[in-house]
Amino acid sequence: MNLSEIRKYVTAEFPEWLVKYEQMLASLVRSDLQEWLDGDDSHGTSIGRYLSQLSLLELKGFVLSAVEGHLASDRLAMAARLSAPRLPYAIGIQHLNTNSAASFPDFVNGLALTMTVGWKDWSELLGRLALQELEKDAIQRGKFHGGALGQGATSFGFAYAMMDIVADWLKADEAATMTEWREKAYDEYAGGYGGWSELVEHWREPDAVAFHRILAKAADYHVAQSSDMTTTGDKHNKREKHYEIEPDAYWAFPVLLLMILRMREWEGLQNPGYLNHDLFQMGAFKELPKPVVWSADALFDAVDTKFRQEFPDTPSTADLPRLRVEQS
Repeated sequence: MNLSEIRKYVTAEFPEWLVKYEQMLASLVRSDLQEWLDGDDSHGTSIGRYLSQLSLLELKGFVLSAVEGHLASDRLAMAARLSAPRLPYAIGIQHLNTNSAASFPDFVNGLALTMTVGWKDWSELLGRLALQELEKDAIQRGKFHGGALGQGATSFGFAYAMMDIVADWLKADEAATMTEWREKAYDEYAGGYGGWSELVEHWREPDAVAFHRILAKAADYHVAQSSDMTTTGDKHNKREKHYEIEPDAYWAFPVLLLMILRMREWEGLQNPGYLNHDLFQMGAFKELPKPVVWSADALFDAVDTKFRQEFPDTPSTADLPRLRVEQS
């Protein structure tokens, strides 16, 4: 897609999608969460997935508002709040051997969203938990799924590219992102870093002007790679072509680029003062957004409290000192 097509798609498709699913899905999920709080244990292992569904609603609502020029920052904050617990909750129920995993690429997008809104402790926690899980063997790493090739598998280059940057940001010298799947199949299936290569190698570039040129190339790649998966052939010989930015919620919202800007900010590196690429100019993303406040919600607060009581192995930011020692 090009930027004109992306804008047209968002303004034409998102309103109808939001009306449909905000009326149907949001009320259903909230009802299920309340039932669980009231004692219906059948929902317990699905809580993380329920919150992720609501996160997508809020995210698309925010993106539409940004493209239309009336920024709904409250929806961005809620989208991030609902996305953040996905991996910790999956770890909390790991001992039950459930199929409640967070997919690797979806997780990385969620981490990028958490960084974009400026939640540093949560970002560090999620980054370190991902590194912890990638180091485990395939059976233990049941929280990540991405394809038939096994754990940590993905058809996308960005997931490992961004996790390599995160590991560098965290200075996690004792952690590794080299899984068995990556070693054997990453280049073949995902094409390696692809258009993210220069960003991975030079995300710490101290010259803001030079880094702006690198960012602009990555923005070009983001736009070119914003598309649904396509298939060719018949059912007996079907071929899939994947693009790096397949979820339409991110076509006009480059969280993978914004997360890099946020890590640079946290590292004390100078960022470009004005993001003049048309991808940023299309929405309300002309500069790195100011950090937002964690969204309070009585229902979600109660859900989190009960989940952590029932599944005490669920990680929290209190685990950061231990993870820092283990990984540094």
